[in-house]
Amino acid sequence: MFTSTRLVLACAAFTCLPALSSQQCEGPLKRNAADFSAVGDGSQVFDKSNNLIWMRCIEDQTWNGSTCVAKDPDAVNPGPRVTYQQAKALAAEKSTIDERWRIPTRKELLTLREPNCYNPSQNLTVFPTKPAWSSDGAFWSSTPEAKGVSVVSAIGTSDAWASTDEANMNHVRLVRTPPPPQKK
Repeated sequence: MFTSTRLVLACAAFTCLPALSSQQCEGPLKRNAADFSAVGDGSQVFDKSNNLIWMRCIEDQTWNGSTCVAKDPDAVNPGPRVTYQQAKALAAEKSTIDERWRIPTRKELLTLREPNCYNPSQNLTVFPTKPAWSSDGAFWSSTPEAKGVSVVSAIGTSDAWASTDEANMNHVRLVRTPPPPQKK
């Protein structure tokens, strides 16, 4: 009897996980969706307030025209987690003459954070993700620490950041500066 009761409670708890993992916001958003505009096919967004262009999806998610989709949406933590050197290589691989992608600074990354939201703490109108929590977690930033290791900024349940070894694995959301306006 005791074992079957524990089994029922465990099953009930696991059944509730999807409901508990959806985004929750407790107050107004810091960043309005009007602060951003889609670029090209919509896989990039221009941040008008900070003059930056962001990839809408974290690496290894795919833009389907309306949302970022994790390659394995049933995974506990979908989306690749890469080392710092791999993140730098991804930025270089995506870069062209017109688009110079890079790892954002801690300050830039934290401009995306919605302090009143969690799971994830970002504007899902601007950065729609399926499942929503799949873009939660620690992200690489290019801001160095005194010890010479890279900083990881969290866009998850807090705006904390920490020093970490470059060999650790984290998410990456790439950013670039728009080209200067063409002179006529």
